[in-house]
Amino acid sequence: LAPSRRLGHANRRRVAVVLASTSTKATDASEMTVPERKQRLVQLCAKTDRGKSATPEVAAEIESIVASLEAINPTKHPATNKTLITGKWSLLYTGASAEDAAKRAELEGAIGSALTEVSGSSGNVAVDTAAGSSDAAASSDGGSSMKPMGRTISTFSGNAVDNKGNFQDIDAFKGEVFNRAELALFGVPLEVKIVASCAPVDPSVTGGQSVRLAVAFRNVNLTLGPLPTLTIPLTWINDGKGPEGWLDTTYLDDDLRLGRGDKGSTFVTVRRK
Repeated sequence: LAPSRRLGHANRRRVAVVLASTSTKATDASEMTVPERKQRLVQLCAKTDRGKSATPEVAAEIESIVASLEAINPTKHPATNKTLITGKWSLLYTGASAEDAAKRAELEGAIGSALTEVSGSSGNVAVDTAAGSSDAAASSDGGSSMKPMGRTISTFSGNAVDNKGNFQDIDAFKGEVFNRAELALFGVPLEVKIVASCAPVDPSVTGGQSVRLAVAFRNVNLTLGPLPTLTIPLTWINDGKGPEGWLDTTYLDDDLRLGRGDKGSTFVTVRRK
């Protein structure tokens, strides 16, 4: 009797492994309807801590679904569709290749890297969980050894700051965009808001469709608990223009916005009701 019970346990373990492997198997996006693709995309992103804990396999499936949706984008000229692109968007995922992340860190420098990391808009590199812990940590940090301020914030955040969410609010009518991070510093609410202007780029630059918004960052607002907001101007950078960049909206509908950043990042955002 004892051997048969052991065999039963072994069989159950094998069945569990098979079920687990099939449930995490990547799905072919071309075989899904648009609602199914969107649902699968949101489900995948929700498990990655906005991309920070995405494995290479999950990141690859996310990229595949994003590409399949981009190919059937229902909104022509999304950058100039002010009514549809305007809104409060929650950032579910950012991703980038290790090469793109390294280039971004080099181009942005310490200040730019710190801003994008705090706001959650930096492209996270997929982490190979089979790699050594030190290698995985370096990869997930997007090569932060190249950005000392970014590494400092990342390390500090891990010990003291709880990230409640990252958001992007766009008002195309006013030409404004706000990247916001809602944090808790030792339990005290902390909001980091990066204020920027935005304007559509000539569609001839992007193949004839208006998909690109040029962005110029003006200031950073820090609000800790009930204390007055501290505003840090950024216009002393770049001859008074502030740090600049651009974002392509590659898919846009009533509740989902996908984008590609100027430094190789992929963005997945959903509209907040």
